[in-house]
Amino acid sequence: MAKITEQIKDQIRAEYKSGASKKSLSIKYEVSIGAVFKICKDVSQENSELVKQQVAINTALSTQSETEVKAFHEIVKEQTKHLIFFQNRALANQKKADELLEYAEDLADVEAHSRITARNKDVVCGKEPSTLINNTNAQQTNTKIVIERKGLVDE
Repeated sequence: MAKITEQIKDQIRAEYKSGASKKSLSIKYEVSIGAVFKICKDVSQENSELVKQQVAINTALSTQSETEVKAFHEIVKEQTKHLIFFQNRALANQKKADELLEYAEDLADVEAHSRITARNKDVVCGKEPSTLINNTNAQQTNTKIVIERKGLVDE
C-alpha cells in the first residue's frame, strides 16, 4: 500500500466526483477500498453527468477531421471565455448595486437597483423565453387601416 498524501486524497476525491468507482480508485492508487470509502465519505458524484456529456461530444466529434475538431474546440473555448467574463462582470455589478441599495434614499434608487438586477439575472441565468420580445407579427402584416369621417357635425 502506498502512503496517502493530501495530493493523492485530492485526486481521489476529484476522480470520484467525476464518476470513477471506488474500486477502480483503490486499484489505481494502490490503497485499500476502505481508505477510498473514508476519503470519499461526504463527496457526491456531481460531475459524473458532465463527464457523460463530454464523452458524448467526443464520440460525436470522432468522425470529424482534425481541422474541424480543432475549430470546434477553439470556438467553444472563445465562447466560454466570453460567457465567464460577462457572468463575472454581472456578479461584480450586482455586488456594487447591492451596496448602493443600502444607501438608497428614494424609490428611483430602488427602481434602478431592480433594473440592474434584472439585467444581471439575464446575463447570468439567460433570458426566459417569456421575456423575449417578438415584433415580427407587426412587421409581417400589411393591414391597411382606413378611417372614414362620416356624419361628423361641428358643435
